[in-house]
Amino acid sequence: MLRIKSKEPQQIARMEKETFQKWIQELRPKIMQVGLNFFGNTDDAEDAAQETLISLWRYCERIDENRNIEALAIRVAKNSCVNLKRKQMLMTYSDESSLINIPPLLSPSPQEEMERKEENVALQKAIGMLNPRERTLFEMRQMEGLETEEISRQTGIPKASVQSMISAARKKVFNELKRRMNL
Repeated sequence: MLRIKSKEPQQIARMEKETFQKWIQELRPKIMQVGLNFFGNTDDAEDAAQETLISLWRYCERIDENRNIEALAIRVAKNSCVNLKRKQMLMTYSDESSLINIPPLLSPSPQEEMERKEENVALQKAIGMLNPRERTLFEMRQMEGLETEEISRQTGIPKASVQSMISAARKKVFNELKRRMNL
């Protein structure tokens, strides 16, 4: 069981960073396992793990020294999984609802065609906001459908870094789309 041990005010900021680094090493495999059990794939588990670690980092200054850090991390990981699944369902529902309105074998109405073009422009702009490395990795994964291991092999970037960068890029694109489309 992990616990915070420092009480000295002069060392709090430094100890928090050091302690958090230690937590990551010890808890990341357990957090990833929660995501893998929930989603059944490493990409979504990595996204959930990243969200969990961000949440824990934001909360770390307020963690009571007697708190069971492992139990807290697992609880936050479960909540992150549920939140990520809700976002995915929202995106899937949004994608499917635009297809449901098109009668079979008929071309889309001018309004639907315009909306589809606007959505595509918004997506391209959101992707364009990524830095070049993120954009390349994002496109390799999302548009070319390459697996993380293949991307790692082609780029020479470690697999864990590829997963983390793709996860961050997805989040940036999702948030930008949400902002542009007022969702």
